[in-house]
Amino acid sequence: MGAKKLLFIGDSITDCGRREDEQQLGSGYVRIIHDELAVRDPAHLPTILNRGISGNKIGDLQKRWQRDVIDLKPDLLSVFIGINDVWHGMVPGRTGTSIDAFIEGYRDILQRAFTASSKLKLVLCEPSVLWLDEADVGNDELKPYVKAVHQLAEEFKAIAVVPLHGTFNRARQANPDIAWTTDGVHPTSTGHMLIARAWLNSVKF
Repeated sequence: MGAKKLLFIGDSITDCGRREDEQQLGSGYVRIIHDELAVRDPAHLPTILNRGISGNKIGDLQKRWQRDVIDLKPDLLSVFIGINDVWHGMVPGRTGTSIDAFIEGYRDILQRAFTASSKLKLVLCEPSVLWLDEADVGNDELKPYVKAVHQLAEEFKAIAVVPLHGTFNRARQANPDIAWTTDGVHPTSTGHMLIARAWLNSVKF
């Protein structure tokens, strides 16, 4: 891959307590990816930065994009956003993001990233899952956002789309007794391993 600096940005699934962690990686999938790459080739371990912030939606990424992405000049950027844009619209007193606003905001941050660095390698992660009830209403609401990520990945020539929505759904179908999430949204340690494996398999590090 040749990337010397990898930056992961997103919401709580990326955050995972990274500000309380000495290495600022958190305890989730970013940590697992770091450790896997360190074990595979310790002499060429890239710098890995975690810029996840719990509760973030696409609009929040837009507001902090200059500071948390462009100013840090990554070689490879991994974006994992979308859960809260749907979920918050289903919670009384909170506000989600319409699909049109989501696409507009996502396109804005990607355009700004490539304006700053035309050689940037881009990885987009599908929003994972919203298993909020037996009818999986939230999960169905998420599907247009998953599709939008694929469309943007094609538009901006991403090197990979990490297929998290399908990966989680297939894993639960294969064994629903495994705790993949803590609450239908936030992954367990097993869920974070699933994300990390999917990311590594998609990016081909």
